[in-house]
Amino acid sequence: MKHTNLVRRPSLANSTINTDDTSALSIGDTLRRAKKNLFFSRCLIAILVVLLITGIAFMIYMGYANELVGVVTDAID
Repeated sequence: MKHTNLVRRPSLANSTINTDDTSALSIGDTLRRAKKNLFFSRCLIAILVVLLITGIAFMIYMGYANELVGVVTDAID
């Protein structure tokens, strides 16, 4: 028996009408694409979080946070 990586589909699914580019993808291809997109979005979020924490630490180290805290506490009083 010959093995291929093709997904069996009903005959009606093999029509020539295509609504978008992803309609020809198999379930496995769709899941692989989603996994890749999820990986890149998680990496991007992690990089942004590290930059935010670094920025806050830099503001505290350089003394900018003292001025910001002073403005906030003055506005509250």
